[in-house]
Amino acid sequence: MERNNIKVHTQRVEKMKDATIHIVPHMHYDAVWILNKEDYYFVNIEYILKQAINLIKKFDYKFMLEQTFLLEKIEKDYPHIFSDISDLIKENKIEIAGGQYLLADNMIPNGEVLIREIIEGKKFVKEKLNKDIVVSYGADEFGFNAQWPQILRNSGYKYFLFRRGINISTPSEFFWEGLDGTQILTHWMPLGYRAGLFLDQLPLSLKQLKKYASTNQILMLSGSGSTPPQPELVDVINQWNKKINGKRVTKSKNEYNMIMSSPLQYFSNLEKQNVNFKVRKGEMYSGKYSAVYPDCTSSRMWLKQGMKEFENSILLLERLDALSWLINIHDENISDQLHKYWKKILFVAMHDVLPGTGVDEIYNEVREIFENERKSIQRSIFEYLRKISLMTNYENDIFIFNPLSWQVTNWTEIILEFNEGEIKGISCLKSGDQIIEIEILDYSLYQDNTIKKITIGCIISVPPLGYKTLEIVKSDTIDGDTIIAHDTSFKNKGYEIEVNRENAIITVFKSIKNNKKIHYCTGNEIILDEEIGDLYYHRENLKLFKSETGDGIKYGIFKPEKYEVIHRKLKSHIKFKSKYFALRWPYRFTEKFKPMMYRHDFIDIEKEIIIYKNLNRIDFVTHIFNKHPHSRLRVRFDTKGKAKSYWCGTQFGVIERKTDLYHQKNNGKWFEKPSGVFPSLEWVDYSIKNDSNKTVGISLLHQGLPSHEIRDGSIYLTLLRSIVLLSSDGIMGPCIPTPDAAEAKAYTFKYSILPHENDWSEDLIYQHGSEINMSLIPIQIKKSNDRKNNNLAENNGNKVEILDDSKSFLQISESNVILSTMKISDDKKGIILRIYETEGKKTLTKIKLAAKIKNIKLIDFMENEIQEIKKIENDTIIIQIGPFKIITLKILLK
Repeated sequence: MERNNIKVHTQRVEKMKDATIHIVPHMHYDAVWILNKEDYYFVNIEYILKQAINLIKKFDYKFMLEQTFLLEKIEKDYPHIFSDISDLIKENKIEIAGGQYLLADNMIPNGEVLIREIIEGKKFVKEKLNKDIVVSYGADEFGFNAQWPQILRNSGYKYFLFRRGINISTPSEFFWEGLDGTQILTHWMPLGYRAGLFLDQLPLSLKQLKKYASTNQILMLSGSGSTPPQPELVDVINQWNKKINGKRVTKSKNEYNMIMSSPLQYFSNLEKQNVNFKVRKGEMYSGKYSAVYPDCTSSRMWLKQGMKEFENSILLLERLDALSWLINIHDENISDQLHKYWKKILFVAMHDVLPGTGVDEIYNEVREIFENERKSIQRSIFEYLRKISLMTNYENDIFIFNPLSWQVTNWTEIILEFNEGEIKGISCLKSGDQIIEIEILDYSLYQDNTIKKITIGCIISVPPLGYKTLEIVKSDTIDGDTIIAHDTSFKNKGYEIEVNRENAIITVFKSIKNNKKIHYCTGNEIILDEEIGDLYYHRENLKLFKSETGDGIKYGIFKPEKYEVIHRKLKSHIKFKSKYFALRWPYRFTEKFKPMMYRHDFIDIEKEIIIYKNLNRIDFVTHIFNKHPHSRLRVRFDTKGKAKSYWCGTQFGVIERKTDLYHQKNNGKWFEKPSGVFPSLEWVDYSIKNDSNKTVGISLLHQGLPSHEIRDGSIYLTLLRSIVLLSSDGIMGPCIPTPDAAEAKAYTFKYSILPHENDWSEDLIYQHGSEINMSLIPIQIKKSNDRKNNNLAENNGNKVEILDDSKSFLQISESNVILSTMKISDDKKGIILRIYETEGKKTLTKIKLAAKIKNIKLIDFMENEIQEIKKIENDTIIIQIGPFKIITLKILLK
């Protein structure tokens, strides 16, 4: 049977005696979802929280709260209610479980976002309510990543209580082990957070929960989203426990005592039981027993793209803020703004916002956040880079910054502006004695034929978390010649590429001996599927409408309009245009008759393919203007090989997943039919063994396009889904129209492929994924007297030193150890570094910081000291990091 979107397991267990039912009245606060922020706030204050406080004051009643986003607003708007909450927390009548700022989606955001949700919430509770929260609560998030146990324990939690994503139902209590081996005592709620909500069904709930439980402690949360508390619960509990002469008189002869409880009380009792809890590993992202809504990872794709850009920008600004502090050019105004930016991104990450599953109205605020904060953050980034560039050699013209913790070699495009008469042409760039070849991409001239504005491109190597300055080598002419052609055969650094001019589908291969070829993939094929689902699920009847190679129903067709190739010195740029028509004529005997008439065009497609002569990566920029209702658009890359599993990026590491789950039979045993659709962070890698037993791999790198599937040897990357209803069946939510989610708008999608011969770890695929998301940043160094004098100036009383032409502010010796964040400590006394190991191997690493180190402390995520790190040599930290471990360091400077 099913209750509350949970499939009930029916395994028999032994009868348990002397047991306790823990009833926990609570409210699940949706900041936004099917109502707007103002409506939810009003309902939760007037009809839930006020009533709960009155019940607590009148009866032996308890209540549980979750998120500090609500508490923060209550403190401001209703100080008397906040005072009551504070007093009742001291009396253990109200408990905060979780205590995150908001319950964030756990699978799509960068891991730093999840940590900051916790830090923001727990700091508020500690400072305002003097409480340390030790129970983490996953009320409604759509699954949990495999590093969540480590994140929780590093944040001071001891226990985890959650609802969705379990793949083994019995027992409901266990130790969940993260990728690194960290364990946390966990309880999965088989009936969700409504197990004790229906008071007339408590005996049935008990009967069901006993089948899962490993102890005589039964947890029943009694509440729901925006549901008022029930005063009669007090009488129900008293009646359940009523006795005469020590014997129960209720008809059911209940053997369980029922108490008004809290999550902490439940876990405290649970630990007293003489039970060896089982250990479970991996991510909690299975639809076997509860809904995780995998297809929401492609609802409102602009939201995922915008979130990724926002994350990258704020993490970059945070690093620059710390670097500016190191070199005495820190701007307190920018630093103060960082906290505001973080709170905005924490709202966007909320579990009913980022997945795209709310009503259209709530996303107006998100669009405003993306637009306004993006501009502000970009201004601050530029200002910090400008300040650093002014400290470098006066003779150089270009400053290129690398925000990543390893040396990056990548393509970058530089926009330069000049005064009239200043320069006629650019032949190349110089870095010391090194000549860097360039190509001219665009330019405009003054009337005297000198350059007004020019865009150049080059492939450049820049030190880890550092910069390189370049000198412009002038010339008397502009060599901006391009060759427009219609080639279909290309080569890059390591591979050969054939392009079909009818659809711009590419084939990547390598020629070997005896005229043989190693095939890597054929792909970038647009797949148009039928979509009759909703914001939560993809559903289809017809399945495939049409593919660019002609599969699907007979009526539709992709019609090519233009194919051209722009050849320049360093790359070839393929441009292709087509349209999708829902009807071609004739539509019978299509193998005999070519189409003579096209009608009802609904999709405009522009494909760009960039092939670099000195990089193995192939970049794709796909522009789509979709007017086709009930559609799902994906791109497919076919490897023509089969493997049982693949790897992809996840928060603070990588995860291995099974392929071909689409074909797995359900037979009614799964709550959600397996679809094979998953989210990824930045990259997906699918590798197979060819006929020679050699590894042939394709990595798909993406910018904010998390939704993917691997089926029948092909990688599918979802670009968008056209949705017209929040819920199409009234089960996941109301059937509210969502016209904005129909995606009838212009989109630009950016992704890349990287062929390779080794596995993902040997070829550092995780680095390549980051390199297209946090790319090199070039700025022009303006030559002026102000700049020349700046080298001798002071900033806030601190002497500003002259920096080298090329510099790394932070170097990490081992490639598998990644910088997650670099920021100023909360107490403003040091620098915080958070690093993690991403290949699953124990590693001794050296971290070189461009500063004089006084001492180093190992701290938790809340910046509490764990121990002092003693091993420092010449301002280099030597530290051992375990497989998939996340380590946070606080560095105090001399």
